[in-house]
Amino acid sequence: MPAELRRLVFSHKETTEALLKYGQQENIPFPKGKMIRAKYAGGAEYELHSMKGKQTGVNKNFNVDDQNRAIIVTFFDEETFEHKFFNLTADFVSAALIGFCIDHKIMLPRDARKSLDLTEFNVCMDVVKDNDGSASQGAGALSLED
Repeated sequence: MPAELRRLVFSHKETTEALLKYGQQENIPFPKGKMIRAKYAGGAEYELHSMKGKQTGVNKNFNVDDQNRAIIVTFFDEETFEHKFFNLTADFVSAALIGFCIDHKIMLPRDARKSLDLTEFNVCMDVVKDNDGSASQGAGALSLED
């Protein structure tokens, strides 16, 4: 059976909001300013990371693919014109975005696989729902004979 793929595309403003709120919950202070860039870091940044391998309850409950990668997030302070770099794990960013979806009532099926992806201008979460055909055939459901 084909799988259903959905891509949630988060702007930098939305990602900043998600990271700041989740950071408060996890007691992680972020630099002042707004996020202007996110990119994958090299393997060394993940291997030496203090949050390496730490999957949160959110990641476990929402079936997030374990990604052994670090992400460098760049914050820009408009008052001082400084760029500040923050090293995060992909699991942390995924948990922050899921929290954002919950807060903004964006529907996410718990059993669907979720993975993080970065584009040049956005942070994305791919949601993949396997259609195994085991759904009950209700009165309104289509069958192969239709």
